[in-house]
Amino acid sequence: MIRFGIPRIALVLSLLIPVAGICADDDVSWIADKSGCKVANPFPQPGESITWNGQCKNGTADGEGVLQWYVKGKAVDKYEGTLKEGWAEGKGTLTRAEGGRYAGDWKHSLQDGDGRYDAPDGSTYEGQWKEGQPHGHGQYRTPDGRTVVGEWVDGVFEGDMDSDDDPNKT
Repeated sequence: MIRFGIPRIALVLSLLIPVAGICADDDVSWIADKSGCKVANPFPQPGESITWNGQCKNGTADGEGVLQWYVKGKAVDKYEGTLKEGWAEGKGTLTRAEGGRYAGDWKHSLQDGDGRYDAPDGSTYEGQWKEGQPHGHGQYRTPDGRTVVGEWVDGVFEGDMDSDDDPNKT
């Protein structure tokens, strides 16, 4: 088995922190914009704030819109898409400050379904996701253009390949 080299990306500033699974509503903090509209915030960071330009229903972000995250007033990550009861649900795109971008399906603020992640180093993964990790059929392309196609289980590529084709080599 080969561990797949794409980091899990959840809809929070600390997207590099591994996510063991979907966070229960009781296990998450909430952050509100200036109007008081709340969004799930499983990994709060010092000095962070948000803006949300979509609808607010029963005190939580709900519907289509743009969620912009800030740290100490500086714009960092941006999510464009659907939120439901404060969680990313359905179709959406997350653009990271350092250049990573995920576009696809979301469930409880984690990638879940079909999607594509473009890493800052030029590598990509396009395929199925589950609970924030590649899971199912997908295609990984290295920064130098090599392609690995096959099945992933919980972020691990399940297949045989030459060491030169290791998805962890970038």
